[in-house]
Amino acid sequence: MRNKKISVKNIYKSFENKVVLNNLSLDIYESESLSIIGESGSGKSILTRCIVGLLNYDNGSINFENLTNINALNDREKMNYMSKFGILFQNSALLDSLNIKENLKFASKQDSFTKILSEVGLPHSVLEKYPSELSVGMQKRVGLARAILKRPEVLILDEPTTGLDPIIARQINLLIKSLVRKKKITTITVTHDMESVYEFADYVAFLKNGIIEWYGKAKKINQSKNSSLTNFIKGIN
Repeated sequence: MRNKKISVKNIYKSFENKVVLNNLSLDIYESESLSIIGESGSGKSILTRCIVGLLNYDNGSINFENLTNINALNDREKMNYMSKFGILFQNSALLDSLNIKENLKFASKQDSFTKILSEVGLPHSVLEKYPSELSVGMQKRVGLARAILKRPEVLILDEPTTGLDPIIARQINLLIKSLVRKKKITTITVTHDMESVYEFADYVAFLKNGIIEWYGKAKKINQSKNSSLTNFIKGIN
C-alpha cells in the first residue's frame, strides 16, 4: 500500500501576472522516487521550492503528513518543517572558502565523516581538500553526502547530473539509485536528464505550462500517448 507523504492541492503561483503554477495538484508517496520533468520554464523548480517551504504560493495548499497548509506556518514552524528536507543543489552549493569537512559540518556537527564518504564513494582524504581541488563529479558526491547527513525525510535532487560527462553522470545516477533504495528516502528529482529518470525514478510527473500533463510509472513513460511528453523525450520542439 502506498502511503501519502506530501499532498499538493490546486497550487497557484504567479510572478508579475505570469502564471507559473496553474491550480496544480500532485501526491508524493513515502519511500518512492518521483522525477519531475518538463521544459525550462514549465514550473518544476518553483513547485519544489513551494514544497520545501522556500517560496509561498498564492492559492491552494501543501500538506505534509499531519501538517496542513505549510503556507500558514509561522517562522519557527517553517524552519522546523524545512529541516525535514535534504537538498542536492544543481551546482552542489559548496562554500569555496571552507574545506570539505567544514562544508559537511553545516549538516552535522559530528567529527567523523568516514561512513558517509564511503557511502558516496569518496576517500577520507577529501575532508581536508577545498571544493576547487575536486572534480565536478566529486563535488556532486560531497553535495549528496551533505544532503543525506541530516537524515532527511525527503531528499530533493535539483538537476543532479547537470555539467557531468555521460560516464560520470551514470555513476552519479547509480549512486543515487543505490542510496535511495538502501535508505528508503522519499525522493523528488527535478531533471532534464531522461537517463536519470530511467535509472532510479518510480513515478514521473511531466509539467507543461504550470500543470501536470502526464503522471505515471517511469517504466510506462515510453508508452504514453501524450504528444508533448513524447516530443520532450525525443528532444523535439
